[in-house]
Amino acid sequence: AGTQFWVDPESSRCISEDLPEKALFAGDYKLEPADDFAGHIKVLGPLDAVLFERTTGDPHHFAVTSERAGLHKVCFHNASPTKRRVVVTVRKGVEVDDHSQIARKDHVEQIEKQLDKMREMAMQIKEEMIYMRGREEEMRDTNESTNRRVLWFNIMTLTILVVMGLWQIYYLKRYFQMKKLI
Repeated sequence: AGTQFWVDPESSRCISEDLPEKALFAGDYKLEPADDFAGHIKVLGPLDAVLFERTTGDPHHFAVTSERAGLHKVCFHNASPTKRRVVVTVRKGVEVDDHSQIARKDHVEQIEKQLDKMREMAMQIKEEMIYMRGREEEMRDTNESTNRRVLWFNIMTLTILVVMGLWQIYYLKRYFQMKKLI
């Protein structure tokens, strides 16, 4: 099961996925109704660089490796005059690899195949942790900067209020002295 959506005639529709650098990103898609579909699919990187493009037709599959971290988009353009339904299943990182074919090719024993899969999973997790740590550092720096600015703003506001209060006391005292009420 994947993501389903409709693409209106002469329009495009995109889905996005946040990927770390050098992550595998693949997907399968199905177009309904499939007869005489005119259009294309594009996979775009974070800076809208085209990583994959195909005029629709068989096979209904794409696979890319992210060149840089960020939001990657899969866009479908419907150039036909009828509305089309698109069903997309995307996979990233470890989900992409098909370890059963590796085992058949090299006649690797079952345990070695499992170890290869676990090692790749660990590497993907490590890369994703490094990516997430970098994002967390950026967010923490932004949060700390915002907190400092709010603190200084509050100090300035309090200072202005105290000065205005003292000025009002001084002004009213002078006013009442001039009117000889005090």
